[in-house]
Parts: sequence; C-alpha cells; structure tokens
Amino acid sequence: MQTVKRAIAILCVLSAVVLGACSSDSTRKRASERSLGGEAGESPVPSDFWEYRLTYPTGRLDPAWIKAARDADRSISRALPAGVRSQNSASGVSFRSVLDTHAATALGPAPLDWSDTYGMVGGRANVIVTHPTNTSVAWFGSDGGGVWKTSNCCGPATTWSTTTDQPDIANIAISTMALDPNNPDIVYAGTGDYRRNRPFGFGASGLLRSIDGGNHWSVLGEDVFTPVYSQPNGVFPQYRSISTIAVDPNDGSRLVVGTSQGLYFSHDTGVNWSGPCLTNTFTDQRQDITGLLAINQGGTTELMVAVGTIARPSTVRPDLRLNGANGIYRATMPASGCASGWSLISRSDNGWPAGSGSGIPVASPGGNPLRRIDIAMAPGDNNILYAQVMFLGVFRSLDGGTTWSQRAIDPDNFSGGCVTDPLSGLVFEDYSAGLSISPTDANTLFLTSTDLWRSTDGGLNFTNVTCGYDEISPGVAGTVHVDHHARAYVGGSPQNLLIGTDGGVSFTSNAQASQPDFTAINNGTNTIEFYSGDITARFNDPASPLRGIAAGAQDNGSSTQTWASGVTPALANWKVRFAGDGVSSRIEPILGQRWYHSSQFGYIAASIAGPNAPVDNDVTPSDDWAGDRRGFLMPYTLYTNGDATTCPPATGCQRMLAGTFRVWESITGGLPNTSWVANSPDLTKTLATNNDLSIINKVVHIEGNPSAAIVGTNDGNVQVGFGLGQGSANSATWVNVTDANAQLPNRPIMDVASDPRFSIVAYATLSGFNENTPGSLGHIYRLACNANCSVHSWINRSGNLPDIPVNAIALNPNVPGQAFVGTDWGLYFTDDIDASTPVWQRLDIGVPSSMVWDLVIDRGATTLAIFTRSRGAWVWPLPGGDRIFANGFDG
Repeated sequence: MQTVKRAIAILCVLSAVVLGACSSDSTRKRASERSLGGEAGESPVPSDFWEYRLTYPTGRLDPAWIKAARDADRSISRALPAGVRSQNSASGVSFRSVLDTHAATALGPAPLDWSDTYGMVGGRANVIVTHPTNTSVAWFGSDGGGVWKTSNCCGPATTWSTTTDQPDIANIAISTMALDPNNPDIVYAGTGDYRRNRPFGFGASGLLRSIDGGNHWSVLGEDVFTPVYSQPNGVFPQYRSISTIAVDPNDGSRLVVGTSQGLYFSHDTGVNWSGPCLTNTFTDQRQDITGLLAINQGGTTELMVAVGTIARPSTVRPDLRLNGANGIYRATMPASGCASGWSLISRSDNGWPAGSGSGIPVASPGGNPLRRIDIAMAPGDNNILYAQVMFLGVFRSLDGGTTWSQRAIDPDNFSGGCVTDPLSGLVFEDYSAGLSISPTDANTLFLTSTDLWRSTDGGLNFTNVTCGYDEISPGVAGTVHVDHHARAYVGGSPQNLLIGTDGGVSFTSNAQASQPDFTAINNGTNTIEFYSGDITARFNDPASPLRGIAAGAQDNGSSTQTWASGVTPALANWKVRFAGDGVSSRIEPILGQRWYHSSQFGYIAASIAGPNAPVDNDVTPSDDWAGDRRGFLMPYTLYTNGDATTCPPATGCQRMLAGTFRVWESITGGLPNTSWVANSPDLTKTLATNNDLSIINKVVHIEGNPSAAIVGTNDGNVQVGFGLGQGSANSATWVNVTDANAQLPNRPIMDVASDPRFSIVAYATLSGFNENTPGSLGHIYRLACNANCSVHSWINRSGNLPDIPVNAIALNPNVPGQAFVGTDWGLYFTDDIDASTPVWQRLDIGVPSSMVWDLVIDRGATTLAIFTRSRGAWVWPLPGGDRIFANGFDG
C-alpha cells in the first residue's frame, strides 16, 4: 500500500494529467469505500481528526457551548495593536512600508492558476443563483468564504467581489441561497456548512437578507438559526445548519427555511419564526431538509419538501443513515405558524421502493431505502418533477408528484462521455449532489456528483460531460475541477450554464453540445482553503529583491506567487506547483532557492532552483517515514532564523524536522531524502483506542537554538527536545513536560511556539472546549523551563478569549509581549501576554472572520502572514518591523 501511495504522489509531481487526478484524495477514498461496500452499516469512523479536535478526550460536543462563546466574543473590542505607525513617518526614524500598515493585504490566490488542468480555480462553491432578467448578475456562496457577486457575467472576463465581510455577520460559511421571486433584488443566504456537516463548520449563525441585490446584508433569526443541534448523549457531534430557502411566490413576506432539524416558517419577512416544524410524525428521527420547493398553484402556494438524511459515513462524519422519515412530502403554505396536513408523496404505491417514508430505519428489515434526496421542478411546468436519490437513481413525475417512475438506476444508466469512465459508479453521493432542468426542455437535465452528468431523455440515461479524473477524448484531459455542488442557468437560456465545484465557478455557453466547453470564471475570488504556508525573508523591506509566498490548500494542491522588486504585493493569480491535498509549504530564506511543498500524510517535495522551477526533488524518505502512524496534515518545519553558523551563507538554512508519532530530523534540508533520521521515541500518549489519532500536530525549533525543539501532539502532550542537529538517529533527549495534564488541558495541541525573548519559554494553543476538561480551562498556555526543562510550569494565558479552538500563535519579536492567535473565528491579539490575565482583542485589519489555520512571521520580522480556510492568504506589516530599514537588522 505504501508503494502504491508513493507511486501516486510521484506521478502527481511529474504528470499534469495525474496532477489533476490527485487533487482530492478524499474522492479516491470515496471510490474505494464504495467498491468495498464501506458505505453500508459501518460504525462511526474512529480516526476522525476533525471530530477529535473538538471532542477529545470525552467525545462530547454541545453546540450550545459555541453559542455561549459567540455571546462572549461580542464583548471583545476590535483594535490595532501597539506599535502600528503610519507609513512614511515615525518618531526619529525615516522609513517606508511597502504594505498598508493599517489593513491587511489580501494576496489571494484570486484565482489560482491551474491552467494546465482545471483552469483558473477558486475554493469550493456550494451554491449559485442568477438574476432572472439581468444576465450580467449572479451570486455564489462559498464554503467558509461568504457571498460573492458579479455584475459582468458570464465569460473569461467575469470578476467577483465579496459582499459579506461585515462585522455583524458571525459566520460566512454559505450553504444555500435564494432570490425572492417577487423581487430579484431581495436575496437570501443561509449560513453553516450543510453539505458536509463538518465538525469545524460551526453551523448556522442566522439567515442573511439583502434588499439591494446582495450589496449589503442584514442578519435574521440569529437566535433561531444557531449551531445548537439537539441530540442524545453519545451521538456523533454536529451542528445545525441551513440547507434550503424558499420564498412564497404569492407573498414575499413568507419564508421557509430548511435546516438539519426540520423546517422554520416566518410570515413577517424573518422577524419572527415558528419551528422546528416537521413534515411527519417521526419526532425521534433526523429531519435533514435536502430539498424545498415553493410552487405557485394559481394563487395558492404548495410546498414540496424532501427529507433526506446526509447519510454515508466519511472521514468527517459517521453513519447517520438510520432514518425512516426520509421521503418527499407535500402541504399548503400556511397563513401562520407551521404548515399542517402533510402528505407523503414518495410511497411504494405510487412508484417508489417499498418502505419509502415508512418510518422504519434504513438498516432494518423492510426499512426505508431512501437517503439524501434532491428535487427539482421543470421551469414553467409544475407537473414535471425530478428527484435524485442517493445510491438509487433518478425518479420522475409527470403529474405534479401524484405518481412517479424510476428512470436512471445507479450505476446502470450512467456511462460514457469519458475515455475510460472509471467513476461511473460514483454518481450518487451526499457531498456532491443536486440536479437542474433545462429552462426550455424538460427532458434535459444536469446532475452533479464527482463530475457533471447530463440526460437528454428525461433522466433515463446520463453521460459524463466533464471527466475531471479522466480524458474527454484520447489525450485530452477533463478540464473541470472535480466534486460538483451547484448549477444555475443564465437568462433562461438552455445553453448558458454556471456550475459550482471544489474549484469554484465554471461557465459554458454550449451546454447542449455533445461535449460542452467549460471555462473557469473565478477572477477576484479569494476563497482557497489554506492549511499552512510561508513567505520570503524581509517581505516588507523596500529593498527586498523578491517577495514570495507559498501555501498548501485542501483540494487544490500547493501553490506559489512572487512579486519583483518595486512591485507592491496585491491580489494575484498564484500558480499550482505540487499536487494532492496541499498541506504545508516552506521557503529557505537565505538563498531563496529551495521551496518545499507537502501533500497529505507527509509526502514532501522541493524545488531547488527557486519558486518557478519544477518541484521534482523527493524529500520524503523512500520508506514513507518507515510506515509510522501519522496525520493527514503531517507537519514539518525548516529552521529559518539562524545566524551564519546555523544558516550558513553558502548553503542557507538546512535544519529540518518532521512529525509522525515521533520526530524525524535532517540537517541537510531533507536532501537527499536518505538524510532523515528518527530522533525521538514515541512522543504521544499512544492511546489504546483511536491510536491512529496519537500523532504530532506541530513541531518547531526553539527560537535562537535549533538544537532544541518543542512538539505538540493531538492527544494532549507537549515535549521538549535537546541535542538535535548531530545527524544521527536518537541522539536527542526529550522531556515530557505535560505532567499528566495536571495544568495543561488534555486536549489536542494545535500549535507550539517559543518566545524569542527567552531561552525556554514557549506557548501551546489548544483545540476543543473547556467543558471537556473542566479542571483545566483555556486555549493558550505558557510553558516556562529551566535550561533542560527538568523544572517547568504551565500558566493559562487565555484571558478573555472566547471558548473556541485556537489553531495558531505568533510572538512578535519587535514588541515584547505582543502575541497574535488564529482561531476558528479569525484573528485576535494581546499587547501583553505576560499579564496574569491577558486582554485579547480582535485584530482589526480587515481580515474576515474565517478560520485561521497558520500564522507565520518572516525572517527579519517585517511581516505577519495569515493563512485562512476559505479566504486565502493575507499579509500585514508586523508592528515594529520598520526597524529593519533603520538599522539593517537581518533577523
């Protein structure tokens, strides 16, 4: 297996075609699960990193904790930290900042240049809506990145701008959108990450409403649409999120919102709400609303609702299929309160499989076979309905839902369109699903899955028209990013179609052609989901000959961008350099020639001739870290702040560390890849259960002393190592400073960093929630050691921070005691982390409230780089960093 993984990773580096095929390891995993029957009746996945980071050690998660944290967060002020000065002037010092000193600069990618495979791509687009009469206007909702609008749709020159970076919008993860059919300038957007029910999405934070075409937004029902999901003890933790929205075509003041806990109704434009309202009597079962139509029946509004539990287990969700309520229901829009008189229209006596809507769980004898259901109505004909049903196929009604017939059967009626068509059996999924009907021909419809599929015979047969993992014709690779989520016709034309994928938005003007030509149109979209990255030395120094940045992104590999001397960094189209799910990038700062990139599970490769050279130098040991237990986001680091001894001018910085369950070290920059040695014992707790989650999350050198390092593990350990840098295996000595978590909370350690002022003072940041470690509260802890850490202590430095996961920390070497942290909700800072109770404030530099996964300070300490999930990368002049221009300090 290791050999196969390695072969795939190497091919990803060398082949543009395979590069595309390696963009999402999760999809290959879904293929293997399906072929091996892994989707049937499995217990919750024990190695769920994302669940674990929030629930360890108890396995508990009450989203009410998140609501309480949100209330606490509102009392925190927004400000700029000490040391921020205006450009071109300072007391006694003349200096010039390249970057804006009072606002962070968004660098993108906007979009990401993957032109040799998928075009100019963005991050995941969950939903697209188009203006019914103005073909230049469209909107899409980003997973974690807000609402984006264009006024010059649709073609290669299309540009987008975000409209939801408002301080009062707590959550910019958008799952669904809708226009008021009575007034298309009224736009609604639902918050929360519904498609995945991801345990890091934090659920709904209200319904967004705009009355000016999506330029400005108000938040409705924030006390109703919260993350709080009622669930019994022991059930997999998740959040409530908004899945669907419908506006009454006969009365725009009436709204219906579908959630992962049923329906909510408002009859006064979102001021007051009734709910959760159920379409059935199975009150003890899940009520995921996966489809919602509000149909004008001659002045009366009929509601058609699909209950279809997002079901299949995955790496971020266990098996939730056991739900007998799944089905399609119909009722009349009420004048007040919840709708009543619901009737089940997906029954075994009108064309559906036996057990449909029976209330009997899926896995029981005679149980309900229905899982996720998506529904669509033909434009202009209320009688023609289609339903896409996970793992069953496509159903059609020609009489408004009274009777149905099964058309396509999964996978029998899905074939063709690609050269080898390897994924035809992966049509129906819960992550990528949905269908749209042509505005002029009810027999033509598009269905989304891993790829986009088209039927021209009323849903009986489907052909793959994008072939993201294959070739459209011999030698011609598919050009549309895999994992599709959204579709929208433009201006009522059957030819003009927008689609949303894990690579953003694409458009075709010949949707009816045998092979439509899709073009990625993501100009301006800063929506890439970064994990970790790096920037070049002295980034904000006007004299720097080159400024560069590199980072790894979920679904979109690792990429780089550079700016020549004299060019001010700004939004740019980065270039993909390395395939896989990008994880981390590092840049050697002295010579600037070695640029490292990694993909999932610790495959590392490097360019040795600068940012634009091929990434074809294998840095991973040939035995794949000896088969060690390691994480999907396996960390590695390069020591970058050394002097002429530890970072020689002739060779640059070469001391590297990597973390599996133990620390690996190379003192020659990982090259050759035989230079790595294991230099620690198992540093984790090696849990008896969930053993594969006993991994290292972060490993860093001690500032000013690369012979020492600090490690944070996923199971709550912190260890400090001494005697590194000798080039021999197990030459270092490690001290476990965890002390059985007597003071340090027993929760996942997300980041560790040493204080540049002291020999051994360090900080650890933690995920999870206080309720799971009631004896040890907080998310930021300070470690103080003597010379060999034989004596050490922990002190809570969380202060007034809300009870949310903290993913990253950076200490400013220019301003003593100033610290920055990146959280699931964005950026915070304190000017005095030495205080017994530090005062934390929101860092008011314009970075949206999206998840921050990594913070990096450049060599020379001129710039803070911020890497976000779903809003790309940002840079900001580090307070006090102008000292470099006054005295030539080189860090």
